[in-house]
Amino acid sequence: MNTKTHTIRLFPSFSQEKDLRNLMRLRNVIYNNLIFIREKTYQDTKKSMSDFDLINLLPNLKKEKPELSNYNSKAAQSIAKQIGASYRSFFKHLKNGDKKARPPNIVDENKIVSIIFNQSGWSFKENKIVISKIKEPILFKSKEDYSKLSIKEIRIKLIKNKWLCDIVAEYKDTYQENNSNKILAIDLGLKTLATGIDNDGKVVVLHNKAKKIGKYFDNQIAKVSKKLSTKQKDSNSYIQLSNVRKKLYNKKNAQTKQTLHIQSKLLANMNYHTIILGDLSIKELMSKEENKKKGVRKSFQQSSIDIFRQFLSYKCQGKTNVVEIDERHTTQLNCLTNKMFQKKVELKDRTVQLSNSIIIDRDLNSAINILKRWESYHLAALIPPLDLSKVLEERNLFQEPPML
Repeated sequence: MNTKTHTIRLFPSFSQEKDLRNLMRLRNVIYNNLIFIREKTYQDTKKSMSDFDLINLLPNLKKEKPELSNYNSKAAQSIAKQIGASYRSFFKHLKNGDKKARPPNIVDENKIVSIIFNQSGWSFKENKIVISKIKEPILFKSKEDYSKLSIKEIRIKLIKNKWLCDIVAEYKDTYQENNSNKILAIDLGLKTLATGIDNDGKVVVLHNKAKKIGKYFDNQIAKVSKKLSTKQKDSNSYIQLSNVRKKLYNKKNAQTKQTLHIQSKLLANMNYHTIILGDLSIKELMSKEENKKKGVRKSFQQSSIDIFRQFLSYKCQGKTNVVEIDERHTTQLNCLTNKMFQKKVELKDRTVQLSNSIIIDRDLNSAINILKRWESYHLAALIPPLDLSKVLEERNLFQEPPML
């Protein structure tokens, strides 16, 4: 099965909006109580609690706080699973050496959050949605009949004073069976978002459009911020410029995400059995002394590599395996000789010389090394190996010096 998310706008009445905000508050009360119990249990017993353990706490929690009975049971279970996922992410960052990683913490009860209903707690009737614990159906506008969809979950959220509902629906897979022999290795970078090569020798290149978008809007935001610094705070011109800057930030984020959605979907639809990504830690790269220059840090931020990885993993669910392997030294390793380059390859270097007569793109060299490393780990998979000589012949950038 494959999933697709539809977003509709809700038009709740005053009383319905009040009920929705109360559900958000109850969600935060449950979240805070589960966090508190989990932390206290660890301090007392030095034992961690699983998602299942947190879910088992919910019945007693509802007895202690009767108002929580107004929150859907399945929705409450999803909160416990979110907390478990947040802690797993925290421990993963710690394991990877991220010193700035922080565990989930108590939130303000009135914080605006998403309300997730999983498997039950809603129904659709024409142009209205019935939500558990909300007395009257809420109006929405859409031409599609959502009552006929196989809906997995819905997410109610408030963005820019607009009530929205994400509908996650399941669809039968319409794509062809993926080729069990086709493997794609990808090197993610700054100038080129993704450079990949498969075991047939086909090269895939995704240009870093998100970086160009980020660079353009950053320049526009900087101009507005400069003007803003000359205005008196809370004056009409100050408020107007602040709103302009806010709109620029929103446009930047929206266009960046839209571009990354399109590019990740393009890769997902190429029908590979496995896509291999280098286990690249952006935070770790940005913390290195040689990368602490302002221009390099900004390039990492504008590239949105982590968001692209998340989108790709999500879009490949159920049809393509996305795996990460250690990519240390893949840039500094000569894919032809399997030896380290004598001279260190810097970020500014766009090509690498493999021999006296072979020069290729540095990202392609890295992608080849990632593919070869994966092949060495999966010899039993009997995947046809890459014909390196053919790739180097087609992608060689070396030019013979002119005859005198």
